Amino acid sequence: MDEQLKLEINTIRDVLDSFEKSDFDSMSSFYHSSGFPRGCCGDATDLLALYISKYHNKSSTYVCGVGLGDNPNQSHAWLICDDYLIDITADQFNDKGYNLPRVILTKQSDFHCLFQSVKSHVFDAGSLNQSAIPRVLIKVVGKMEATA
Repeated sequence: MDEQLKLEINTIRDVLDSFEKSDFDSMSSFYHSSGFPRGCCGDATDLLALYISKYHNKSSTYVCGVGLGDNPNQSHAWLICDDYLIDITADQFNDKGYNLPRVILTKQSDFHCLFQSVKSHVFDAGSLNQSAIPRVLIKVVGKMEATA
């Protein structure tokens, strides 16, 4: 993965952090969560996958893990691209005793290996056509361009 894309992934996290709840599309989990990044991993992963597909013409894999620690229902989503694990919401688990960075870009993650069950699928941008994610991405890219 090239350094430019890594920088852009970090910038996307910064932009999402800077948004107020009202900046998000009301049909997204960003809007309905108790505050980014909590409860936003699925939409954040879709947003990253769409960005990487649209602006870097790269394919990626959406991964969902279930069962963390003593909570068999705890789920979390992240992305795999160019053999890198990409996670911009893992720090939501820091209040549960983890010490995770805001952005994870790595080939191996001990935290992500803790999930008891993991399923994945190749990301398909067409699956988001009826979702709020493309509209959120437009706002994110707009802010990225305005601050560049």
